[in-house]
Amino acid sequence: MADVILRQAGAAKSDTFTICLIANPALEAPWNSGAFIADPIIGNRAAFDSAVQYIEDCLFGRVAGMKELIIANPVIGPNVRVISIWDGAAGVSSASALVGQDGVSNLLIARRNQIKAFVAGYTAEGASFFVDVAYAISMSATHTRASAWYTSDIPGAAGIPFTLDGAAFTHCFYNDILGTIAIHSSVSDITPLHEFQHAISSYTNGGITDLYVDSPPAFNCKVGRPIPPNFCVYDRATYISDPSRDGLGYPSGWNSYHCGLIDARYPAVMDNYYTASSHNPLDCQNDTVTRAFVSDKILAKMAR
Repeated sequence: MADVILRQAGAAKSDTFTICLIANPALEAPWNSGAFIADPIIGNRAAFDSAVQYIEDCLFGRVAGMKELIIANPVIGPNVRVISIWDGAAGVSSASALVGQDGVSNLLIARRNQIKAFVAGYTAEGASFFVDVAYAISMSATHTRASAWYTSDIPGAAGIPFTLDGAAFTHCFYNDILGTIAIHSSVSDITPLHEFQHAISSYTNGGITDLYVDSPPAFNCKVGRPIPPNFCVYDRATYISDPSRDGLGYPSGWNSYHCGLIDARYPAVMDNYYTASSHNPLDCQNDTVTRAFVSDKILAKMAR
């Protein structure tokens, strides 16, 4: 029998902004192979519960010493609904394999269409629920690195309009495919927040990309040299560039550059937080435009 727990009710309204944490019943091994095996997490409820608690604590800024408190904002945090799903009877099939094991790395890959269909089959305290971001938690023996897919917005859907460098976009109220994350049960540091910021962003209305590689253009990343003093104009506010990538520096040959940091002593949450000069990833915060953008996107979805 499935155990669906309403861990936090969030705002008292229909279609509350919702984060769902799921025990992954099966793994596609390798990803895109059509071969499926049981995920060990289904045999270890304690590991699932521990991972759920850590992810929740990280998102809501309850990990001791954590500096980036974007969801802990009192306007956001109490209004988020959090649901966990444990279904030991889900079996091993394509439909229950919410995570794939990458064939060329140790990445766990979220199977986004399967996650969308899977969560639609459950209710919490007798009520159906709409999910904005889902974590599929695995205990793979070989693959431990998390990854995420952006949200797919409904084309032309209603939402809160915004501009970026003069172009018009929308923080959409609803998604066609929710933001999805595949994450290991041994999760630590600020990985849950890093992946959440990928997942809450959008393929068509602003994607938040990784900054620890020479990424192509995205909402939080631009390309070109020399680096200009201003990074972007987001909703009529001007955000400065980071000319030196905090203490890390831009490697020779990179063409990308980033927005100015909230705390220039440490890398951004979307950068290589393991290289923080304090040796503590929890010291890392967002760059200024990413914090504004992610906050605005959550608040827009809360306004539906």
